[in-house]
Amino acid sequence: MSKADQQAKWVQIQRKTFTKWCNSHLRRRFAQAVEPIEAIENDLEDGIRLYKLINALYDQPMPKKYNKTPKMRPHRLDNCVMAVKMIEDAGVKLNFFRPDHLVDHDMKMILGMVWAVILDYQIKGISVEELSAKEGLLLWCQKKTEGYKNVKVDNFHMSFQDGLAFCALIHRHRPDLLDFDSLSKDNPRENLELAFSVAEEKLNIPRLLDAEDLVDVPRPDERSVMTYVSEYFHCFASQNQQEVAGRRIAKVVKLTQANDAMKAEYIDKATALAEWVRTKTAALNERAFDNTLDGVKSKMGEFQSYKKTEKPEKTLEKLACEQTFNNLTMKLRASNRPEFSPPDGTSLSELNTAWAALEQAEKERGAALSAELLRQEKLEQLANRFFNKSKVFQQWAEGKKALLDHQEGESFSSVGQVAARTQMLDAFDAEVAAGQARLDTIKSIGGDLTGDNFRESDKVSAKVAELDALYGSIGSQSSDRRGVLGREKENQEKQEELRKEFARQAKEFDRWLKDEAGDARDFTTFGDSLEDVTAYEATLSGNEQRIASESEQKAAAVGEVDAALKALGVTYNMYTNLTVEDLQSRRDTLSKLLEERRAAYGKELERQQAMEAKRKEFAEAASGFVEYLAGKKGEINAVEGEPQEKIAAVKSIHDEADGDARLAAVNKLDGEMREMGIVYNQHTKLSYPALEARWNSHKTFVANFLDNLEQDVQLQQRAADNAKEWEKQEQQENMRIEFAKRSAALNQWLQGANEELSEPVRAKSVEQVKEQQATLDGFKGELPAKAADRDSLNEYSKELVAAGITENPLAELTIDEINTRFGEVEAGVAERDAALAAEAERPAADDALREGVADKAGAGDGPTDNPPEQLQTG
Repeated sequence: MSKADQQAKWVQIQRKTFTKWCNSHLRRRFAQAVEPIEAIENDLEDGIRLYKLINALYDQPMPKKYNKTPKMRPHRLDNCVMAVKMIEDAGVKLNFFRPDHLVDHDMKMILGMVWAVILDYQIKGISVEELSAKEGLLLWCQKKTEGYKNVKVDNFHMSFQDGLAFCALIHRHRPDLLDFDSLSKDNPRENLELAFSVAEEKLNIPRLLDAEDLVDVPRPDERSVMTYVSEYFHCFASQNQQEVAGRRIAKVVKLTQANDAMKAEYIDKATALAEWVRTKTAALNERAFDNTLDGVKSKMGEFQSYKKTEKPEKTLEKLACEQTFNNLTMKLRASNRPEFSPPDGTSLSELNTAWAALEQAEKERGAALSAELLRQEKLEQLANRFFNKSKVFQQWAEGKKALLDHQEGESFSSVGQVAARTQMLDAFDAEVAAGQARLDTIKSIGGDLTGDNFRESDKVSAKVAELDALYGSIGSQSSDRRGVLGREKENQEKQEELRKEFARQAKEFDRWLKDEAGDARDFTTFGDSLEDVTAYEATLSGNEQRIASESEQKAAAVGEVDAALKALGVTYNMYTNLTVEDLQSRRDTLSKLLEERRAAYGKELERQQAMEAKRKEFAEAASGFVEYLAGKKGEINAVEGEPQEKIAAVKSIHDEADGDARLAAVNKLDGEMREMGIVYNQHTKLSYPALEARWNSHKTFVANFLDNLEQDVQLQQRAADNAKEWEKQEQQENMRIEFAKRSAALNQWLQGANEELSEPVRAKSVEQVKEQQATLDGFKGELPAKAADRDSLNEYSKELVAAGITENPLAELTIDEINTRFGEVEAGVAERDAALAAEAERPAADDALREGVADKAGAGDGPTDNPPEQLQTG
């Protein structure tokens, strides 16, 4: 077994042994009225069972006021402070043990504390042949087991491992209870079980150990064995009383036989006492305190220990000196011996004078310690308030700064979004401005602390500077944010204008391209004669030059707006679906149609040169058909209204069956002309193919016209859909803003409530308790309305989820965090209400106790029953 494993095993054995020892004494005093200790590291955390244990052992009175149902750490810590005070008042030295070891379940420190109690109560008083405590108990074991086979007690661990030593102790005093000669060293477990059972059942010695605690470990735990063996000693000690009394009488007789020894004794004691009085008087006149509450409490503890322990012992020594001197004087007179003259400084009168000076120094030191204690307590309470407020303010300020940090680099897509952010920033700045009063309060408290030489004044000043810098950085960052929003507003307004301008120019350009493309497709109407076709070349060239110039100008204008949008980072335009690429594609289509028309013109020119004489009789019918088409096109172009209305009107105007019938009539005439061998018509510019082409072109015109109208319908629908989506996004943004505002308002109240509830519940008068209770009642009065705000916010959160909103970067807290903090405030109100109810009973008792202490300290008649440090517990 490793050393670490052995240490862990010892801890578990001590835990079990000490638990049983504590429970045995609790049962003796309280029977079943006290719940037994199950886990000693946990069950002493509230201090209550420790009160009862010390009361059972030392008959120390239980504290009159303590928290009987402590739930919070401060309440348990207050109880444990009083428990440790009870132990120290009983004379038990705890060294480095502190109340928080109980609250924090520090196993090793708790076991050390219990061992100190066991050592003081059960082992310290053992005395055998001028040896005491452990050495005396070991000597007693050695003497009682002397002569027993295989038994040699040299220690309290290995010597008891085989169980024979325990059996020998029982057999020495009660040989009728077991047969020692039948026992074997080879059966340690059976020996231990026999001894433990007999001791418990026949001698009423509690079974603090089990056989495995000694057999199953390489080296048994010494403290556990000593505790159990001491039970044997106290059980059998009554049998040794006569022997002890005889030794004491012999010592007294021996001391009274020698007058010279009495003189030497007086001189030694008087000299030592005089030196102690001189040294102690100088120490009591010293006023160098270390400017801490723990330090002055330590000094107060040392002072009380001096008055309770050190001074009473010296008082007894002084009385012993007087008694020795008087006895010696009487003996010398009775035997006609010269009167005894002590050396200078050791006479009774000189001792009494020095003693009076000591008591005056004691009185003055008590007053100085009490004054310093009150100052340190005031500073401690003020410091707690300062650091609590600083913590809450810093959390609030860091939350605000984190919100600003989170919004840095935010991108915007509309003027409305920028306006909403500006409105939120206005509310944010108003809340930050309100925080100045809280910061001023913290600065004021910090000034009081540093002005009264608080021990951590540097830390306080640093914290004030840190909070001041943090608050200033929030203001600076908010100002920067406002500048960014202003610039972004100008940027978004410019983007909005450019989007609209691009949509306008793109729509006009697109309409122009479609119209020109429609005209370019009608490339068969170059003329009805050679002269007409020849003359048409100038018209065609002029038309091409015009189209090229206007197309280039319009494209450049649209491109310039598009470049400006791209320079601003705009990638989406809700006012149009057209892009520069779409327009360029349509320009390319128009160019192709112009090229095709130019090629058709060349062919038509060649054909007209060969068909000059082929068109005469056909003219009238052809001309009528052309007029028919022109009339229909004019009617269509004159249609007005919404796209859907135009579509219905165009369809009612365009009668394709009628047009086919008219063209068929022209075709019949053309066939007759061919049958007649007429291949040239100089009286008309039209031919049947041209008429047919015009008819097809007209139908294409109608189809394109309807297609454009259909596209306008689709664009209207897209615009409506985009507007609806934009309205939805704007509604969601407004809902986020509303939630952020309402949650921020409730969070501000929760922060204020937490700050007030975190104030320590400490009062030195009933009036202070009432003031704190009145403040709490104010919070309780606000609580229903704030609970309604919380419930309303929960319902609004459900509306957010129903609207598809699952995240809200604008809000400082989520609805779950708000519910958690609200629950903490409700719990804090209940706990503070209970704490104030308990606190209301304490100040009056403390005042009465202080008056008693002051009266006794003024009398200067020795140690008081209630030292001042008791006033600080509760």
